[in-house]
Amino acid sequence: MNFAPGKRPQERLRVSSTAVAGRTVVTVVGEIDHETAGRLGDDLKAAVLSGARRVEVDFSRVGFCDCAGLNVLLAARIHCQGLGVGFSVSGPVAPAVARLFRLADTDALLLVSQAA
Repeated sequence: MNFAPGKRPQERLRVSSTAVAGRTVVTVVGEIDHETAGRLGDDLKAAVLSGARRVEVDFSRVGFCDCAGLNVLLAARIHCQGLGVGFSVSGPVAPAVARLFRLADTDALLLVSQAA
C-alpha cells in the first residue's frame, strides 16, 4: 500500500536524532509501512547504541503507521528494556496511529502521557 504515489520509500520517511544529556529524541516524519519500517528500525538501533539512557520517539508528525512499524517500535522497546534504557513514543499521534496502538493494546506500553 503506497499512500504517496510516485514517492520512493526514502522520500516518504524522514528520521533525525538529537541527543542531550543521556536522552535521545528520534523525530519521525512521514509514513511507516513495510517499505519504510526497516529505516526506522536502523535509526532506533543507532539511538540505543549511542549510549542514551532514554530514547523518546517523537511520532507527532507521523501520518500513518502499519503493523510493520508497530513491530519495529515493540522490538526497540524490548531491546531498550534489556539494556536498562527507557523507551517511549510521544505525540500527539495521528488518529490512525492511535487506533493501531489501541487495537493492538500497545498504547500503554508505548505512549508517554502528554501530561508528563
